[in-house]
Amino acid sequence: MGRGGRVRSAEPGARPPSTPSPEPVTGPVRTCVGCRRTGSRSDLLRVVVTGGGSLEPALVVDAARSLPGRGAWLHPDRRCLELAERRRAFGRSLRHAGPLDPGPIGEYLEAWRG
Repeated sequence: MGRGGRVRSAEPGARPPSTPSPEPVTGPVRTCVGCRRTGSRSDLLRVVVTGGGSLEPALVVDAARSLPGRGAWLHPDRRCLELAERRRAFGRSLRHAGPLDPGPIGEYLEAWRG
């Protein structure tokens, strides 16, 4: 260790090796709220909260990616949905204080898998 508690590298100005990504992502990149991995926007589902005023808030999949409001992104995988439920990630990422039922997303995934 050098002065100030810093670890010195073998060569001045040497940078740690970066880990290459498995495949290059083109276009906008988003992070899955379930597994926290990044992916192309076209590979993830956008989820939004609908309802307001007198309607009860509900999670819906925004297949066209055009609904207004804040969106959360999720891989179209049941495991990512379960992780997001366990972590209570939808409420945090969508900045919604009340309980949200992820049931409609599960139904969408089942219908999508066919």
